[in-house]
Amino acid sequence: MSEHYQVLARKYRPHTFEELVGQTHTVKTLVNALNNNTLHHGFLFTGTRGVGKTTIARIFAKSVNCEQGVSANPCGKCATCIEIDKGQSIDLIELDAASHTGVDHMREILENAQYLPTKDRFKVYLIDEVHMLSKSSFNALLKTLEEPPGHIKFLLATTDPQKLPITVLSRCLQFNLNKLTHDEILSQLKFIMKSEGLDYEESALAKIADFGNGSMRDALSLLDQSISFGNGSVLENDIKAMLGLVQHDDIVELATLLVERKPAEIIAFVRKLAHQGENLGNALKDLTSLIHQISIAQILPNNAESSKDVHALAGQISVHDLQLYYQIAINGQRDLIHAPSEQVGFEMTLLRMVAFHSKYESEKKTLKIRPAADKKTKATKATVEKKIEKKPVAKETSASSPTKAIQEKVETETKQAEVTTTQTSKAPINNQADWEVLIQQLPFKGAAKMLVKNTLFTQLKDDKLTLTLDSSFSNLLTTNTQKAIEITLVERFPGISVTIEAGETNNQSLAQKENAAEKSQRQELESNYLNDEGVKALEKALNTKVDVKSIRTLKEVNNV
Repeated sequence: MSEHYQVLARKYRPHTFEELVGQTHTVKTLVNALNNNTLHHGFLFTGTRGVGKTTIARIFAKSVNCEQGVSANPCGKCATCIEIDKGQSIDLIELDAASHTGVDHMREILENAQYLPTKDRFKVYLIDEVHMLSKSSFNALLKTLEEPPGHIKFLLATTDPQKLPITVLSRCLQFNLNKLTHDEILSQLKFIMKSEGLDYEESALAKIADFGNGSMRDALSLLDQSISFGNGSVLENDIKAMLGLVQHDDIVELATLLVERKPAEIIAFVRKLAHQGENLGNALKDLTSLIHQISIAQILPNNAESSKDVHALAGQISVHDLQLYYQIAINGQRDLIHAPSEQVGFEMTLLRMVAFHSKYESEKKTLKIRPAADKKTKATKATVEKKIEKKPVAKETSASSPTKAIQEKVETETKQAEVTTTQTSKAPINNQADWEVLIQQLPFKGAAKMLVKNTLFTQLKDDKLTLTLDSSFSNLLTTNTQKAIEITLVERFPGISVTIEAGETNNQSLAQKENAAEKSQRQELESNYLNDEGVKALEKALNTKVDVKSIRTLKEVNNV
């Protein structure tokens, strides 16, 4: 390496639009404008750090001032191009708005803007982080930005366009630069490593691209650091040690323990990682990434990018569990900062994955067993009675007394069970009033509660409850809502079933009665309010009328 080392972000900064990584939508627009010589006077480049805002602005400045003429392909060899590349052009004025926030600086700049360029075709003002300017500075800039001299081009760059006045936004062509993709960053990192003649592992560069999070500059800064850490080479183990990442095999082992549902082993494994000084926050991110890879492997089993470990786990985890794990992992990352410690948060996230295992099939069986329990009881009772009836009655002797006592006890308990069953399964619903009382007592929720409040009692016969639903609410009548109603009723009255039919309720349902009562109450409230002497006096004094729609009951106010 040379005596004066140049960081990679500066050494490999693109000098032409062709060298630029990503941002094709912005490049295409600028290239067409340059080639057709239809140039606006103000450009605003927005986007996160390290995505090319300043780079594009400098290439644009070079394109409009190249001695070979205005073109999207500046020669890069003339004196003007070389000066701009080196940052020595006197007609490219670069300003950091963070250190030039005052209005006096802006006025000085605008006064100089009236003069012609010293040697180039255009005088280009590149203002970085323009959102940092003061309100007075923006006001001073507006007139010149709207009607600048023909030799002026304004190039504005910001990471926070929301802070710019709308008057500035309306005077510029705005280009929103996207975050770079993982593949775009990885491709550039590989190109740089090959150009530098350094050894690398692609998996290591992939980790750097991940940590770049869409920013090429951040990724190149990490690459600089990793080259120094690895003494000229970039290896995955070095990257993990430098960034505090957990080994891939450890993450796979952790995922395997989750699949096998071994909470004790999971806790022991996490504590081993903590003892080794691993970054558990990064471990949770890696686990989330692995869950995503497993999901992709299930959808695309022939995907060459998936490792053998990923394919093996894909065959052991259900699709539902994967989605559950992913959601818990994402929430776990968000909640990690609120945990007593990083280790506690990580452990609880993993235990939550084990605890919230899908039990759809067992739940379905449980739902089916509950109503069947009565049938089983009746069948058992019938069998017992049948056996008792068939049993020959022995002559009364002192020896047969215990048998007779047992038989009488069984018959008594059976009769008591019959009475109890009859009492609990018989729902006390004989009319609409009974049904409305029951609606208020039972814990119906959500759509199920709204639905039952809009029904009329029709009949109850042989534990079969028939209801009529207001036809305007028929959209609420789904399999799920009817099932929720049945479950709530069965919990109170075992063996009952429900049939709901759409029809006319003639304003007699509980919901319709409540609405009518509220409407009547509101009309009375409005009448009392409008007839109040104080209100009338106020209307007369102000020569106005009360807007009836603005009157709110206490209930309405509390619900806002």
